[in-house]
Amino acid sequence: MTLERGNAFTPVASATMIWPWGTATAAGAVTGVAHFLLNLSSFPVAGSLTTAIFFFSLVGGGVALLGKKGDRRARRYAGQYPWRFAMAPAALGGAGTAVVSFIAAALGGALVSGLFGAIVAGVGTAAVIWVILGLIGMVAGNRAA
Repeated sequence: MTLERGNAFTPVASATMIWPWGTATAAGAVTGVAHFLLNLSSFPVAGSLTTAIFFFSLVGGGVALLGKKGDRRARRYAGQYPWRFAMAPAALGGAGTAVVSFIAAALGGALVSGLFGAIVAGVGTAAVIWVILGLIGMVAGNRAA
């Protein structure tokens, strides 16, 4: 897959070419299990899953920006366009959070309010991940390329 200027899939391609799958999965699993174990009294499966999705996206995007492995063209693209690069992990985290939140609300019987709550949770999660990774990319993105 080549990285071309003006290609709509370039941010997604750059994110997947240098995505540290093992590190991101480990971070998501550790934080999800820790959240679950710390909140055993209320049976927080949905909260644990959204925590795992958040940290999977955040750690994966951060290590992709700062790591030494992966395609140098993708790292250069992430350094030149940090906000565009941050969109792919943010969209992943936001969509995952929205889906899990909606399923949890629907199982609880709140379809309409659950839909709006899931949208707000997903957009909020995506915004937080986007800002954090965008700032990391602006500050340290060009050094890693």
